[in-house]
Order: sequence, then structure tokens, then C-alpha cells
Amino acid sequence: MASPRAANPGRTAKYYRSNPKARTKHNRDNNTGGKHAHTKSYKKAHSRARRRMGIMSKGGKDVVKNKSGQLKNRESMKINRGKR
Repeated sequence: MASPRAANPGRTAKYYRSNPKARTKHNRDNNTGGKHAHTKSYKKAHSRARRRMGIMSKGGKDVVKNKSGQLKNRESMKINRGKR
């Protein structure tokens, strides 16, 4: 069941209500995250590496690939996620 419409919608909600084509594209783009095979394999590889290093579920630094493509280095989240 759909959630009820807001009585006083924000600017973005108003835009998507008046532009159904844009709303469809927005929904399509937002709903695909994490559903692809390559995304799942990427997450599995990083989780495996974090478990091996003993830092899984402890927060801290991200595991990143070194120049040879192996998951060995650790980098702060801020630096790693600002790269691409």
C-alpha cells in the first residue's frame, strides 16, 4: 500500500508530482542499487577481506585495492569514498 500524500509537500515532491516522466526516471534510478551481480560480488570480496583483517563490523578504515588489484590497503572512509 502506498504511503499517504503529504499535506504540505516540499519543493522536490511538488516537482515530481507535476513531472511524471521525471518521477519515473527518479524511481528507476533509485531502485536499482545493490541488485546487480557485480555489486554483490564486490561487497562479498570486501567483506571477506575485512573479516580476514579482523576489522569486520568494527567501523574504522575501508579496505581498498592496491596497484596489483589485491584488497590489502586500508584507507579512511572520507578519502576512499571521495575518490570516484
